[in-house]
Amino acid sequence: MTIELLMLGGAGEIGANSCYININGHGIIIDAGLHPRRRDRAALPELERLGGRPVHSFILTHAHTDHVGALPYVVKTLPALRMITTRPTRDLVEIMLRNTMKLFQLEPTVELPAGALDYYTPAMLETFSLLFHTAAYEEPIVLSKEHQPVGLSSMTDSNDIRLTLYDAGHIIGSAALLLETNGSAVIHTGDIKFSPQALLNGSSLPKHHVDCLIIECTNGADESPHSYEEEKLRLARFINHITNQHGSVLLPTFALGKTQEVLKIIFELMQAQRIPVLPIFTGGMSKRITKIYDRYAHTVPRREPGFLLKSIPLTYINYETMMSERFFREPSIVIVSSGMLNEGSPSYQLAQRWVTLRNFGIGIMGYQDPSTPGYALLHSERGVEFSMGGVNVTRECELERFRFSAHAQRDELLEYIFATRPKHLVLVHGDTAAIESVRATVQAHCDDISILVPEHGVGYQMEV
Repeated sequence: MTIELLMLGGAGEIGANSCYININGHGIIIDAGLHPRRRDRAALPELERLGGRPVHSFILTHAHTDHVGALPYVVKTLPALRMITTRPTRDLVEIMLRNTMKLFQLEPTVELPAGALDYYTPAMLETFSLLFHTAAYEEPIVLSKEHQPVGLSSMTDSNDIRLTLYDAGHIIGSAALLLETNGSAVIHTGDIKFSPQALLNGSSLPKHHVDCLIIECTNGADESPHSYEEEKLRLARFINHITNQHGSVLLPTFALGKTQEVLKIIFELMQAQRIPVLPIFTGGMSKRITKIYDRYAHTVPRREPGFLLKSIPLTYINYETMMSERFFREPSIVIVSSGMLNEGSPSYQLAQRWVTLRNFGIGIMGYQDPSTPGYALLHSERGVEFSMGGVNVTRECELERFRFSAHAQRDELLEYIFATRPKHLVLVHGDTAAIESVRATVQAHCDDISILVPEHGVGYQMEV
C-alpha cells in the first residue's frame, strides 16, 4: 500500500501548519494553521498544491492559531469536508478565530488568494464550531470515502480507515491521531507533550510499531537545563526577589494553554507557601478560555480531576484603565497575553512601562520568535537602550526566562521514535536546527528507519 504525504504548511518551520495524507484514495487534511508572522501568501496553507487530489476529511488536532487560524479559508475552498475534532477544541474554535479576525484587521495582507478572507466575519465565525463531528479520546471512528456521516460503525470496506484520537497532553482538547487500514498504521502527533504539566497529564499515545510516524520537532534542538519542578522553584525565587523589593512581576503568556498552566503553577506555589499570597491579575480572551478549561474539569484527563481555575482568586484587568492599576503601587503578579509581546497587545503595552521600573521584574515564559518584541526584550541588557517593537527603550527592570514548554523535549521525542520504530519517519513543526538534530540522532542509531524532512508543496510516496 502507498501513502502520499503533502505538506501544505509547517514544513521546516512552525508556520501555517497543515498536512495532507492520502491513504487508499481517502484524502485527509490535518490542521489549517495561520502563520504566526506572515501576512502574505505564506500566511495560509497552500491548498492550490492539492491539484486534483481527492479530499474527504479534515481533522483538527487542537485550537492554537497556527493550527486553526486558516479554517475559514479551508472551509470556503473545500466546503464538502467532513470535519472532526475533540469537544474542547470545538468549543475553542470560535474564540480563537475571532482573535484571528482581529489579527487580519490590524495587520495588512498582501498576495492572498482571491476571496481568502471572505469567511472571516462575525456571522460566519459563529457557525464553524457547528461543522465538527466530535470524537472522544480512544474511541475509534470510521472514515469512509462515501459522503456519509462519520460513524462509529464497523469498517465495511477494505479501503475504510479507522481513526482514533489520543490525548496529546499539549493543551485542553489537543489530540494525536492514529490512522489504521489494511493492517497498516500511521500516527500524526500534532503538538505533543509526553510528561505532565501543572493541569494536564502527559500524552496517552500508544507506543507500538507503526508504518509511518509524523512527529513535531519544536524542541528538537533544545536540551532544557531544568526540570519542570526546578523551573517552578526558579519562578518562586524570582517572584520573591521582586516582591521583596516592593515590585510587581509581569508574566507575558499565550492566552490558550500557557495562561491556564501558569495560573495553576502560581496557585500551587502560594498554597505551598513558597511565595506570598499576592494579587493575581489577568484578562482578555483568556477569561473565556479558562471557562472552557473548567467546563471539562471532570471529563478531560487532568492531574487533579475536578480542579476549577475559577477557584483561584483573580482580578480581571480593564485594558482601558490598566496603566493606572494598583499593580503599579503594590506587589502583584500580572499574567497577560501576548506571550511574545506582539505590538499592541496588553503585555507589550505594560512592558513599555515595566522596563522603566528598576524594582519590577518580567518573566519570559516561552519561545520568542526572532521578529517579535519579546525576543528583543529577552536579549536586552539592563541599562542599555534597545528597540522593542520599533520603540527605543532602556531596560531598568529585572528579567528572567522560564521554560514551561507544552511541547515534548528532545529526549522524549527520541524515546517515542525508538519505541515505535516506524518504517517511515516524517519530521515537521520545527526549525532547521531542531529537525536536523532529531534526524541526525535517529539516523545514527536506527539505519532501518527511512527519514523524511518534507518541503512545502512536494508530494511524497511511502510504501507501507
